[in-house]
Amino acid sequence: MSGIGSGQPHMQVEARDLGTLYRAQRRVVAAKSHDDLYGLLASTLRALYPNMLRFELYVSDESGRLTASRVHGDFERNCIELPDLQRLRRASAEGPFPSGHHGAERGLRLTVPLLDGRSVLGLIVAEAVPASPFTRMDLEILEAVAALFSLALQRLRSKRAEHRRASLELDRRAAGSVQRRLMATSLPAGSGVKVDARYLPALDVGGDFYDLAYLGDGRIGGAIGDVSGKGMSAALIMSRVSSDLGRALRSGAGPSKVLEDINTTLTDVESETFVTASCISIDSWGHRMTVANAGHIPLMVRRVGGEILDFGPASGTPLGMFPCQYVDEHIDLRPLDIVLLMTDGLVEAFDAPTDRMGTRLLHGLVNSAPHDPKVINERILAVANEKMGSQPLDDVTLVALQLEAR
Repeated sequence: MSGIGSGQPHMQVEARDLGTLYRAQRRVVAAKSHDDLYGLLASTLRALYPNMLRFELYVSDESGRLTASRVHGDFERNCIELPDLQRLRRASAEGPFPSGHHGAERGLRLTVPLLDGRSVLGLIVAEAVPASPFTRMDLEILEAVAALFSLALQRLRSKRAEHRRASLELDRRAAGSVQRRLMATSLPAGSGVKVDARYLPALDVGGDFYDLAYLGDGRIGGAIGDVSGKGMSAALIMSRVSSDLGRALRSGAGPSKVLEDINTTLTDVESETFVTASCISIDSWGHRMTVANAGHIPLMVRRVGGEILDFGPASGTPLGMFPCQYVDEHIDLRPLDIVLLMTDGLVEAFDAPTDRMGTRLLHGLVNSAPHDPKVINERILAVANEKMGSQPLDDVTLVALQLEAR
């Protein structure tokens, strides 16, 4: 401390400082918030430095910039512009802090960084009364205090980040549960169509969607789509698009009209997100299907006799890019024919240099499976899961519709 000579008084001060640091260490471990930590820092510095007039604490924000966080005494906020402070701010903005750095002594002022390895967490600036300037020992003690509080600050930040991750995880799971409940997995008895649907998001929530609606008199409306991207942002766009599509389907409008209406809505919103979608209408009594496609992969039909064919290629751009007119295409179906709707996460899993988009593999799987929508889906997904591994890179959706025999 300032004015300290050799001998017994010096030893008494050292003992007092060690006791203060020891007590501070125990209290730091118990700190539950940043406010607790800052209050403890203030009381510790006052106990260690009777000659301290005031101090200021700088803490790095999320972008790494140092900003005044707490002021004790009559410092005018942000008034300190020491060369060391300016250098610390530049270092925190430009990258890792130089290794081996120690505090800086300026007579009446001490400047010591709070470090996490070579990254700057904060900065302590203390000022002494003019008649009792700081000593080199004061600087070493403040460095010990800074090291102790750096560890405590890291612990609190880690706990806060862990809490945020846990909260986000709960939100994602809840959103995923709601998302799955919103997707229709069956049609009512008497609709004339049997359904087997599978939805596997890459994360808890995703950007894939599908919907099925029974319109009466053997008529079924359906849609499947894929929002660009994945995760929570894609799921938010998906929820809006699927809701709008559901209303449009239940209005009885034809597939091309449904897509045009949704596209008009999306192009009015400034966004870089786009949506591929395929919309269908099935007359199960008349054995006829109509398809319109907005940049989506074609659907697949397996005839009751075993023939496999792709149908309904894209007649326009994905939804949300710019105004576009889509085209209805028609195909006659037979009783027990199976229609397969899918998203590109599935075909990308089958993609290979010698089999672009896995067309041959997918056709082979469908052709060799028993003529049952559930078994076909199970075989396709078993191979897809094997190729994707434990963590799929994209959402996967597969919907199989079979006309019932009448």
